[in-house]
Order: sequence, then structure tokens, then C-alpha cells
Amino acid sequence: MRLNSINEWKKYCFNNHKIYLKNKYFMGWLRQKKVDIFNCSELKNEEIMLIKNTIRRALSFFGKGKIRLSKTANLDFAIKNGKIDGTQILDMAKKSGNRRSASIFLINKRVKTGKDILEFGDALTYVSDGVTIFTFDPKVKYPKRFFKDEVAHEVYHLLGLNVHHPDTKVMGYGKLPRCIMEYNAPSEKLCRKCKDGLSSFLEGIKNATN
Repeated sequence: MRLNSINEWKKYCFNNHKIYLKNKYFMGWLRQKKVDIFNCSELKNEEIMLIKNTIRRALSFFGKGKIRLSKTANLDFAIKNGKIDGTQILDMAKKSGNRRSASIFLINKRVKTGKDILEFGDALTYVSDGVTIFTFDPKVKYPKRFFKDEVAHEVYHLLGLNVHHPDTKVMGYGKLPRCIMEYNAPSEKLCRKCKDGLSSFLEGIKNATN
């Protein structure tokens, strides 16, 4: 997508909130600012703490969030041919009663979604439904950077920034630095363009719900 000015970009992101207002799952968790982490992996306690701290920092973009480490979810029902069916996890989360929190699943199996398969180290975010799935190879020790940059990248998606940095070309920003919203999150920071986009989106949500 190519836009001719910064204001045009902000207006586009501001108005993008309208499709999410209709989704009770997205609005439910965004109002409560709660995130539940379901640890179905073999990550160590210090790695889980890194993930929690990263989520907390990313959520501070729109206020203080509440993060809960939930009991391990039983995902056996979603396993087929050694892989997890992502759509079944999504359906399970959506059936969790009066759901008012985002759900982040940490999984030690590959995930199948439609015709695609998430390899270890990949992540998938169902933005409008407030669900993110991370896959971790139990045989791999991931660097601290992964738990900071890659996790924050997905949380910004979860907040409503449903694009990647290179997917939009906006006149007026000049040369931008590397951005966490590029594929594989090569930086720990949001560039000005992506920060403006997320801020405008959340402003649209705020104005519509006040």
C-alpha cells in the first residue's frame, strides 16, 4: 500500500478501527487490558519471565496491562499428525465463556493453519480475535533477543497494528531506521511510521468507545 502523506496514513489507521469494533473478543480484551499466557512449552522460568516483561512493556503503549500466567492448557484435542491445528486453538479460546482477555499460547509443536505450517520460532496472531500462538523447539535455546523483539512484534499486532513495516509506503517520513515491525523483527524499536499507525488506530478505538 502506498500513501501520499503522513496525515493520510494516520487517517487510514484511525478509520481502520471500525472493523474491530464489531468483534467482541478484540474489544473485550482491549477494554480490560488483560493477557493470559498459556505455557504449553518446555521453556524455563527465566524465559517465561522475559516473555511476560516484554508483553508488559509492549502493552504500556496504551496503558498499564494485566498479565496472568495460566495453567497449562490441554491441547491434545488439537493435535493431528504431530502438529497443532491453530484454528482449533482459536475456536477453543473463543468458546471460553465471557472472555475478556487476550490469549497467548506458547507451544512446543509445529502449528498448522489452513495450508500453511508454522515452523519452530514462528508465530501467528489472530488480531481480531485476540489470540497469538508462538512455537518453540524444545531442543533449541533461544537468545534473549528473541523473547524481546519477536514477542513484542506479535504483541503490537495483537494491539491492532495488523501490517508489517514494508507493507506500507508513506511519503513524508524520509529514510526510516530498522523497525521491530519488519519481518523477523530486526530492531527492538517501533519506527515513527509504525508508531504513528498504532497510535492512530488506538485513538480511533478510544474515540469510538468513549
